[in-house]
Amino acid sequence: MEKTYKRQNLWKRLKPEYKKAIKQENKKYSYKMANIKEELKNTYWFTDVRYGVAFDVMTPNKLDFLGDAFDPNKSYE
Repeated sequence: MEKTYKRQNLWKRLKPEYKKAIKQENKKYSYKMANIKEELKNTYWFTDVRYGVAFDVMTPNKLDFLGDAFDPNKSYE
């Protein structure tokens, strides 16, 4: 029997230290954090993330490239 793999969403693949920084940056804005989380839970490719959410992920983590925020070893479950 062949094993099938399921692609993990970006929220699951987001590196823990980056999740923490995003939560810290947006603790006063629960609606903003909810929006970021919702977008990443419903997206599987970082190239599909909307600009505003990409900015909100990259800024507190001082990233130049959005793809660096995600663990490449957690692509499939």
